Amino acid sequence: MNGRDGFEIESLVHRDYFPPMNNAKLGKHFLLLCAVAIATGLCAVSAKAGDKRSAVSAGQKAPIFQVRTIDGKTVKFPDDYKGKVVLLDFWATWCGPCREELPNVVATYQKYHAKGFEVLSVSLDLPRQGPALLQFIHDNNMTWPQIYDGQYWKAAVAKEYGVQAIPCPVLVDGDTGLILAEGPDALGQDLAHLLDTTLAAKAKK
Repeated sequence: MNGRDGFEIESLVHRDYFPPMNNAKLGKHFLLLCAVAIATGLCAVSAKAGDKRSAVSAGQKAPIFQVRTIDGKTVKFPDDYKGKVVLLDFWATWCGPCREELPNVVATYQKYHAKGFEVLSVSLDLPRQGPALLQFIHDNNMTWPQIYDGQYWKAAVAKEYGVQAIPCPVLVDGDTGLILAEGPDALGQDLAHLLDTTLAAKAKK
C-alpha cells in the first residue's frame, strides 16, 4: 500500500450537544453507544490476554506508507525517520488499555526524544470525532504527530498492518525499516529497555 493522499477532519463541533431526536434517531444512537461499549470491552480483553495484535512481527520490514497527519503534514513511513527509532502506535480515545498505557508513552517520549526516539500515532477513533480527538491530544500532552481518517477499525494504516487489537505499538528502526518489537513487547518497561539498547547502539555509529 502506498497510503492515502491525505484526509481532513471536521473543524467544528455542533453547538447543541442534545438536539431533538425522534424515536428512530434515538434507536440509532443507542445502537452506536452499544457498539462503542462492545468495542471497548473487546479492546480490554485482547490487551489483557496478550493476544497477537497485528499481522506484523519483529524482524520483518515495516510496511511503508505515505499519509497526511491531522496538522496537514505529509509523512513517509519509515523513510522520514532515518537515524531515529520510531514507535508506530495504534490507539483510540475509547480504548481503556490505551489510556492506561498513555502516561508511559508520554514519559518515554519525553525521556528519549532528544536521543532519537519518535512517536507516530494512528487513531482508530470513530467518524466525526476530530475535534474531540484534538482536545484529548492537547489535554494529555501528546506532542507527536497523529494520523486520523475517521475509519475506526478500517483506518487505512491499521488495515495495512493488520491491526486486530489495541493498544498496538510497533517499534521500528528508521534506518533499516525493520520492526524491533510489536504488541506487548513494546509496552511499559519493555519499551524503555529496548530504547536503551537500540539508541545506545545508534549513538556509537
